[in-house]
Amino acid sequence: MAESPGSNQETALLGKLEPLKRADMPKVVGPLALLGPGVILASFGFGSGELIWWPYLAAKYGLALVWLMIPAGLMQWWINYELARYVVVTGESPWAAYTRISRVFSLLYWAFAIVTLAWWGGYAAAGGTALAALTGFPPGWSARDQTIFWALLSMVLSYVALVLSRTVHKVVELFVAACIVIGAGGVIVVAFHPAVAGAWPEFLRGLFTPNPLPPDWSPADNSILITSIAFLGLGGFFQLTYPMWLRAAGAGMAAYVPKLKSPITGKPEPIPATGYVPHDNEENRNRYRGWMRAVAVNNTWGVLINLFTTILMAYLAYAILHPKGLYPSGYRIVVEQANFWGEVWGVVGYNLFLLVGAALIIDTYIVILDWVPRLYTDVLQTNFERARKISYTRWYYGLMTFFAIWTAVTLFLAAPGELIVWGGVLNFLAWPVMHAAAIYVSYRMLPRAVAWARPGLIWLVVGLAITAIYTYLAVWYIGVTFKLI
Repeated sequence: MAESPGSNQETALLGKLEPLKRADMPKVVGPLALLGPGVILASFGFGSGELIWWPYLAAKYGLALVWLMIPAGLMQWWINYELARYVVVTGESPWAAYTRISRVFSLLYWAFAIVTLAWWGGYAAAGGTALAALTGFPPGWSARDQTIFWALLSMVLSYVALVLSRTVHKVVELFVAACIVIGAGGVIVVAFHPAVAGAWPEFLRGLFTPNPLPPDWSPADNSILITSIAFLGLGGFFQLTYPMWLRAAGAGMAAYVPKLKSPITGKPEPIPATGYVPHDNEENRNRYRGWMRAVAVNNTWGVLINLFTTILMAYLAYAILHPKGLYPSGYRIVVEQANFWGEVWGVVGYNLFLLVGAALIIDTYIVILDWVPRLYTDVLQTNFERARKISYTRWYYGLMTFFAIWTAVTLFLAAPGELIVWGGVLNFLAWPVMHAAAIYVSYRMLPRAVAWARPGLIWLVVGLAITAIYTYLAVWYIGVTFKLI
């Protein structure tokens, strides 16, 4: 049972938020209880990394860059685990940790997030390109206008589904689980079909052979390369979706946090901005280790499924699109990939992939439509005392309505690929800061409350190395971009 702390400073992390309450760590329920967050982790990359950008690079440049996929995918394991650690130990969102570091840092980082997260309407638009090509509806309209029609329809349906869902995160989990099973299953079958399997030996050699940028590299694709590395998994601010879903699933101390429920079909409960910290005893330490083992299993299969399916997508692009000189772009950004199934199953396969591809990328839109309001609500309630006077539920649904409208407006500003790339580049530039903040939280903040949750020295070295890699790539991108300007 939770209890309020006394004057003991160890019960509070740095910052001016309300101190963490003391409570016992809930019993571990096993990796299957975290299946939903793992599904989100496994499927989210389909939104652009798997379905669009790595196929784009493999189709346009062949094997030159495919060797980057494995390190790009595996490096995301570290940040997923660190963000999860804070949720398990405190039950708070990662943004509460940023506020505890510094209110100024929290608000400045949020300002960058506002700019970065303004362009994700491109995901619905990308799904709309597939539905427009599949249906040709409305008849007589241009590809752009058909795309916008289907994108707006998918946005409306996503919004209605979230509003009417009794427990919000459950409807998202069910939808993306269906998408990942159907999409990944079909891609696996086709990738190893005799009709297209002949290129595997050559592709595997390229997968493990580092290469520089190809001679025919277009500087205009620098942004796509950075976006591809970021989105081979979650990427940038989207990395926060994983700990948010762990919190919604009740991992560790988050079990004390009420679930977000619809005011129409459910019974909303007050959701606090601050969380809890375990009593310092052996049983709680053992439960903490059990939760982190469950997170490790969950994180591992999510990252590996994402990486495996990305490799399959890139292989199909290399084997099928590259010889034809085709690659996804413009208002065919999720259309050329239909050749993946069309090569084996003809017109039926081509059309089926358009349908599945649309679902796979629209599921990314619905995930973000749920997550961004959660993020903004956390920022507001952890930074502004007045914001806490309005319930979490009211903030969430008000913000979701705003973003549904705003993302619809962005459809008219640029093609879907441009919208996604804008967000991808900015997400990548946010990454080094997120990694540095995660290191600070685990090694300087958490020990004040639960010293035994502090990771070891080797883990710190790994985190610093990954942070350095992302920092180098961010500096490289900024440098080459200024040279082009």
